[in-house]
Amino acid sequence: MTIKILKIGFIGAGSIGSLFGAYLADIKSDVYSIKVIFFSTKAHADEVNKKGLKLYSNQQIRVIKSIQAYDNEKFYEENIIQDPSFGFDFIFLTTKAYDNESAMLQYQKLIKKSKWLVILQNGIGNEDAIIPWCNKSKIIRVVTTNGALLDKPGQIIHTGAGITKIGFPFLNDLNLEKQVKEQARLDLILLKDLLNLAGLDSSIVEDINKECWEKVIVNIGINAIGALTRLPNGKLLEFKDLKFIMGAVINEAIKIAEMKEIKLPKKDYIAITYDVAKNTADNKNSMLQDILNGKPTEIEFINGRILKIATDLGLRVPYNEILTYLIRGLEHSIT
Repeated sequence: MTIKILKIGFIGAGSIGSLFGAYLADIKSDVYSIKVIFFSTKAHADEVNKKGLKLYSNQQIRVIKSIQAYDNEKFYEENIIQDPSFGFDFIFLTTKAYDNESAMLQYQKLIKKSKWLVILQNGIGNEDAIIPWCNKSKIIRVVTTNGALLDKPGQIIHTGAGITKIGFPFLNDLNLEKQVKEQARLDLILLKDLLNLAGLDSSIVEDINKECWEKVIVNIGINAIGALTRLPNGKLLEFKDLKFIMGAVINEAIKIAEMKEIKLPKKDYIAITYDVAKNTADNKNSMLQDILNGKPTEIEFINGRILKIATDLGLRVPYNEILTYLIRGLEHSIT
């Protein structure tokens, strides 16, 4: 049997990128040989190259030494010039959403020579920001509820198991030949199979945009409030006033989704958000971690995106508006 060699890259291999990369690099298969490449901070790249990547999961420690890591794109660009086939089968974009433009500019040669660009980030509308640098027909979007923490360079903690959904944000809207679309579907199935082989429970969905909205609604109800109060998720539920605000911002987001004709299923998203907060009681959400670490947040792709869409529609979302303004102000105080 011929083993299929696959190259998978991660641009911005921080917490979630390192988590997915670790599991993919650790696949044991008689069918696939997986080569995983990280593009990350220099400190993280140095540790991964010298000692391997330590993955902490389910009270176990795995050291994965097959990953190669770089702190910039130059080495791979030089190889692509010599051999165009040096590109990636799947190259993941796992930077913070606000870094999308700079990442696309820096890595545009690698992305151009790669078969698929896979966006694995928080927020909604992320793919719209990268269209100027990437053909819509080669974009895959991934949404996951897995939790990850880059404890320190070279060490990744799987803080919570979840599910992963993948799909094409644009493919169904494009006028492509049937054969092209069929091959794209086969590649999507390949990605799903790889993620499942890696132990990351994954499935293909027809409407990935809806899945992004469902996840961001939970983020809208938790992240900014946790960041402003410095409270872990579970503590938010102990205060009636905070629970009220959580519900208010979620209701605004649902109304905006309806105005945008997003086909959300009939669910009690407030109850779902409360359950998520309860089940991740000790977690400090990603926005709170950003604030505590003195970094910018992804507010513009979460509550701020609801505010932008509402403004474009001539509507008001006062609770999301005030949370967005407060987080913006908080960012200015730490940067």
